[in-house]
Amino acid sequence: MTNKQILKEYLSKLKYKSLSPFLDIEILLSQALNKPKEYLYEYPEKKLSAKQLSIFKKLFSRRLRGEPIAYILGYKEFYDLKFKVNKNVLIPRPETEILVDEVITSVKAPSSKLQVPSVVDIGTGSGAIIISLAKNLKGNFYATDISAKALAIARQNARLNKVTVKFFKGNLLEPISSKLLGSAEAGQAPSSKPIIVANLPYLTSKELQNSTLKYEPKIALNGGQNGLEYFYELFDQIKKFEIKPLAIFLEIGWNQAGKIKQMAKKVLPNYKIKVIKDLSGFDRVIKILK
Repeated sequence: MTNKQILKEYLSKLKYKSLSPFLDIEILLSQALNKPKEYLYEYPEKKLSAKQLSIFKKLFSRRLRGEPIAYILGYKEFYDLKFKVNKNVLIPRPETEILVDEVITSVKAPSSKLQVPSVVDIGTGSGAIIISLAKNLKGNFYATDISAKALAIARQNARLNKVTVKFFKGNLLEPISSKLLGSAEAGQAPSSKPIIVANLPYLTSKELQNSTLKYEPKIALNGGQNGLEYFYELFDQIKKFEIKPLAIFLEIGWNQAGKIKQMAKKVLPNYKIKVIKDLSGFDRVIKILK
């Protein structure tokens, strides 16, 4: 079969299985050929070898079953960087770039009090957020995750993108709470007044039933019955450990802003709170500033 024939024939097979069937086939065929996408159109009559066709069919069958493209390829681009991903980490979403944008903009603002900060990423997963920040800001960068397998991927991604991030295993702020309180060696710990960033699991138990999410780790998605379980726990830890962050940036679900603002006001009454919307007009990020 030729490149042109593959693109035409397999489109019909994937048409109702994907929101972007043609793009998916282009990506998978490019992967099988180990060529850029442009090659498919420069050489439409080029025939695939038996080995190339076999590779493509295996990749295509995985996509046909619903496996995300990022897992099939083994990587995902985020904030103009490349991140290794597998079934142990959530696939970075374009919406999460809004969170990264808000942190960078806030730190670099001329009147900012956040310059050269210590940044702590809670529930780092692939490390996409903290690594993107480390690429674009000066400061000290730390991340936690409860999953050892996720942290292994995050460490690989930090090396891949040539940034220095210190990773800690544990639940939310717990693994670095003593360091935030200043008990670690000088210069080896985050500031007692860090910037906290987090894309916590915020889907409800009902939302988690979406079949498009079946390949991704439930621990990175499931926020409990109302999606707010980890937000309550995070603010409880901030209070318990007496942490006074310079700022907090949280990605949230579309209908969670009101409840999270209440949590923040209860624990950090003197902080200002702002809600940022995504391109679809939904609440996406909460910014809490001292």
